[in-house]
Amino acid sequence: MPAIMINSLVIGNIPTTTFTTMAFVSLSFLILLFLIKKFAWESISSMLEERASKIANDLDSAEQARLNADTLIQQKEEELTKARTEAAAIIKRAKDNAENNANSIVEEAQAEAQSYREKAQRDMELERVQLMDSARQDVADLSMEIATKIVKKELSKDAHEDLINSHIEGL
Repeated sequence: MPAIMINSLVIGNIPTTTFTTMAFVSLSFLILLFLIKKFAWESISSMLEERASKIANDLDSAEQARLNADTLIQQKEEELTKARTEAAAIIKRAKDNAENNANSIVEEAQAEAQSYREKAQRDMELERVQLMDSARQDVADLSMEIATKIVKKELSKDAHEDLINSHIEGL
């Protein structure tokens, strides 16, 4: 008897059939849908829309960040290429300057050596002329002594030099 009493309290005295069970479950489901729509549907749909919007924004932000990263990578590669070009230009200029300096040093050394050669030749020519003059003078003095001894008389120095010069020219 207690089982029959529970059935009468819950549903009343309605005989249980498949149709009544289906109607009761369908009515309960519709009431549940109505309550969900009335109290929870707007908050659930707004929450889902916010989540969809946040996901879309996150995807857009990620795409923008990827584009920014690609742009930054391209800029860095261009700067690196530019830096390499500038470094190559600096190295080329340094090599050119070094070659020019080496060439100018060699040219200066050659010019200095040529100037030393020319000075040495002038000095040698001057020395030769001085030696010749000195030799003439010595020969003139020696000739004068010999002539004085031979002639036993002394000639004037100018006459003697003329005599020696004419003798040397004849030789």
